[in-house]
Amino acid sequence: MRWQKAIRAYITKQNYPLGVLVAFSGEVEDLESYPAPVTETSKNLNPGLKGRDIRDAFAEPNYHLLLVANEFKTGFDQPLLCAMYVDKKLGGIQAVQTLSRLNRAYPGKDTTYILDFVNDAGEVLKAFKTYYETAELEATTDPEKVFDLRSKLDAADWYDDFEVELVAKVELDPKGTQAQLQAAIAPVADRLLKRYKAAQAAKAAAEAQKDESAAQAARDALEALILFKGDMGAFIRLYAFLSQIFGYGNTDIEKRFMFYKRLIPLLEFGRERDQVDLSKVTLTHHSLSNTGTLPLHLDQGDSQKLPPMNATGSGSLQEKQKALLEEIIQMVN
Repeated sequence: MRWQKAIRAYITKQNYPLGVLVAFSGEVEDLESYPAPVTETSKNLNPGLKGRDIRDAFAEPNYHLLLVANEFKTGFDQPLLCAMYVDKKLGGIQAVQTLSRLNRAYPGKDTTYILDFVNDAGEVLKAFKTYYETAELEATTDPEKVFDLRSKLDAADWYDDFEVELVAKVELDPKGTQAQLQAAIAPVADRLLKRYKAAQAAKAAAEAQKDESAAQAARDALEALILFKGDMGAFIRLYAFLSQIFGYGNTDIEKRFMFYKRLIPLLEFGRERDQVDLSKVTLTHHSLSNTGTLPLHLDQGDSQKLPPMNATGSGSLQEKQKALLEEIIQMVN
């Protein structure tokens, strides 16, 4: 939003015939920009939309610049795009997907142009070479890991087969209703959320009484719940990938896939902010310097192979304070 106001002011000052749109999801509250929360369809933000989808409006001749943060980095098929100005770190498949928004043919479009302020050219080339011509895995992904994860999740004893069957039955029933699905999944979610809240209360009480043993037990309970949710996510990703290749012939696996997909969004443990909002760490002064135009030759040198899905579900919680401190130091530097 602030970028858009600054760019619009500059365009007006220079009297350029350029139209600007800004795209983002949800609602943003920034009193420095506008007195009330706005969405991308707000009249004072994108007055020319008039209820239309931003993709359709951007195709019109009176719009030339589209400002985005995460929106439209992938899946945005607009052949008119011919230039991109990048001011955020991109890596791996994200770099390939984002920059490839320009790779669309259109009559009269004979040049594409990228001005990148932050990314290393070698890293961008490395990302593209991974998917250039042929993408290969450096090793295979073990299909048995799905069964290992299932056993690990079942052993946590937060649900039973009946509850899994109930959710799967509603999912597979063409006449199943939203109320039936909610009734099937809500008891499991409620059980987990109440356990998390109880562990939080136990931790606070133990710390207040300086009972380190009880406090550690409560912390272990909280970590176990967070890891349980993470393992369900790992199961979903692994099964979604491997089921395209292997025929498991095991309906219990498929039913758990449905069950976990419904359960995960309900488990908003804690709701506290997990990390420092690093967008508030801003430079008050900066300078720009031309580092040159760099040709990146995809047909030279070796390409990287993609890693398989290994050690799935073997994660552990990292020391949050140390990780965040490292991130802050890196950003400040």
